[in-house]
Amino acid sequence: MPNTFKHNFVKIAIGISVSCLTAYLGISAVAANFLSTPKRIFNPQAIAAFNNRPQEIHFLTSDGVEIAGWFLTSKVSKKTIILVHGMNSSRTAEFDGHFSEFGASLSQQGFTILMIDLRGHGQSSDARFTFGLSERRDVIGAVNWLKSKGYKPQEIGVLGVSMGAATALGATADDPDIGALVIDSGYAQVYPVMQHNWHNVSGLPDIFLPSTMMFGSWLTGYDLNTSKPVNEIGRISPRPILIIHGVSDPFIPVSQAYELKNAAHSSEYWETSAAKHPESYNINPKAYVQKVATFFRQSLE
Repeated sequence: MPNTFKHNFVKIAIGISVSCLTAYLGISAVAANFLSTPKRIFNPQAIAAFNNRPQEIHFLTSDGVEIAGWFLTSKVSKKTIILVHGMNSSRTAEFDGHFSEFGASLSQQGFTILMIDLRGHGQSSDARFTFGLSERRDVIGAVNWLKSKGYKPQEIGVLGVSMGAATALGATADDPDIGALVIDSGYAQVYPVMQHNWHNVSGLPDIFLPSTMMFGSWLTGYDLNTSKPVNEIGRISPRPILIIHGVSDPFIPVSQAYELKNAAHSSEYWETSAAKHPESYNINPKAYVQKVATFFRQSLE
């Protein structure tokens, strides 16, 4: 009888273990599928922020993804700024819906403006998140589109927000034709940010994060843990960089901005009183536009 009991106990224990492991992996796979799929947010009425209606444009990236955007030329300067939104946003939704207003303000400052929807977002083709690893192709595609229209290297700058900051940073590191970079509310490494926000974003215990990231890597074809802009920012020098971050950002702690600044000693750093992510523009639009416009005016040829 004791041997029979022991044998049954082992079988039950193995069965419970297998069931728990299956549930763990199943929940992780579902979470990875859900969390790696961008939300589509697009407001066509946002174009009304521009005095002159931008041109609707589309182009293909090097890996065949179609990117949608707005293009507005300047009559006074060839200096061009590509604006890149963050995760679960678009060219109409970033800055809590004021991104097109920001683009219009930069246009009034005399810049040519190209606002794009990253892959999987807005009106661009479907894709999953890779935290800037594949999305950088969208920015490089935008640079190539501008060059095909006669814009010259070093006349082109990029501003990215949140995940768009990591995307813009990676694109600038990879493409020497980008003359200057602004990083707003960017992260130095994605995994610590995921750890910081995991429960609030997923509703799951921390134990599910490693396995969800693993499944996310399988789904996207990229090792998502390698999204570490801090390891790439050093390749941008001597091109100018402006880092903007809210001192009380609850989603991407300001310590992430300090990491980026420490890895790029020559970069300019502007810390704002923003207490939400990303809110530096919204707390003082005039000061933000002036800061960004002055930086690009001095940095682009």
